Amino acid sequence: MTNRQFLSRQILTGVAVAFACVPLAYAHIRIAPAESTPGAREKYTMRVPNEKKVNSTKVVGEFPEGLDIYDFEFKPGWNIELKKTDNGKIIGATWTGTLHAYEFAEFGMLGINPKEEKDLVWRFVQYYDDGTTEEFTGPVGSRLPSPVTKLKKPASVEASAATAK
Repeated sequence: MTNRQFLSRQILTGVAVAFACVPLAYAHIRIAPAESTPGAREKYTMRVPNEKKVNSTKVVGEFPEGLDIYDFEFKPGWNIELKKTDNGKIIGATWTGTLHAYEFAEFGMLGINPKEEKDLVWRFVQYYDDGTTEEFTGPVGSRLPSPVTKLKKPASVEASAATAK
């Protein structure tokens, strides 16, 4: 085998591995937007994919500390049970329904962001008919990371604050 053939084979193997891993990279619960403004009213959308060959039937979520979720988008075929504190603040939810193999669904929520710049860390567990779960509770860069929304002031606000000093 020549050096050129060896190099070509290594490149093709690397490309094949990269394409095989692409579905794994996108098979996570996501929250949009990934960036928002402190104190803003925001519509958050949770995208739940099902990359397995069995149905997914439940998603349990814990909302970030300081985020005030107050309303939910109705999704036909799905029920939602809210988790609240003793004083009635919504801190999580459980969505139950059926997400067939290789489908995805999106669930909308309205909330008011905390006033300070910070990372909002969402935590979700997805349940499947075969009894397995996927816990999206890990750190960024892990196999199953928690979705994160970064709260930061818009650049124009930061620039005007700097010039005012």
